[in-house]
Amino acid sequence: MAGQPESLDSDEGLQRRRHRHWYDRLMMLADGVFAIAITFLAAEVAKPVGWTGDWASLWSGLAPQLDAYAMSFLVISIFWLAHRRFMAMILTVDAPVTVLTLVVLGLIALLPTATRLISVYSPYPIARLVYGVLVVSIGAALGVMWGYAALIAKLVSPEVGGALRWFLLLLIVLTPPLFLVLTMAIPAPPHGAIPLALVALFLIGWRMRLWTIRRLGGKPWTG
Repeated sequence: MAGQPESLDSDEGLQRRRHRHWYDRLMMLADGVFAIAITFLAAEVAKPVGWTGDWASLWSGLAPQLDAYAMSFLVISIFWLAHRRFMAMILTVDAPVTVLTLVVLGLIALLPTATRLISVYSPYPIARLVYGVLVVSIGAALGVMWGYAALIAKLVSPEVGGALRWFLLLLIVLTPPLFLVLTMAIPAPPHGAIPLALVALFLIGWRMRLWTIRRLGGKPWTG
């Protein structure tokens, strides 16, 4: 009707709102799962069994749990940063991106249970292997999601060049296996060794990643 504003329910407007709604809801779900997983890590830290009231028995009972907590906190944080970085470059989400993100979140939700396993049975290689395989699986799922969005469906901003897309894919796929090698290479690590090693590797890798992204012509928000 003449003189009236264009209907907000037009096909184009409705489609834009639908895609924006899908994107926002997926991000809300992802942030919630990551936050709950970190919260459950703290809930898994239990009082030491057989504590006699002295510092020595308290530390011996808590140290393995705190090691596992610190390691998983770092792992979840690194995956959250990677997911946030990818989603900042993805302009819209479709069904495959949604499904692959749900796979990532489902694996992230298992980390508190795996953390409990490794805190109780850390001397056993199979416990460390299960934990490491879970971390590698999360990286692989996140890599598939990014690879699909960036290289197949072309859902990523045109400002992100092809070389940078491949670099980020290789980074998210190859980094978790290095973590698996690290956790399996030290049969009986002293308390705090693996979390400190992860912090050192993260800081070194972070600087190298930023340097590489600048060399590939990436924007500041791609780092």
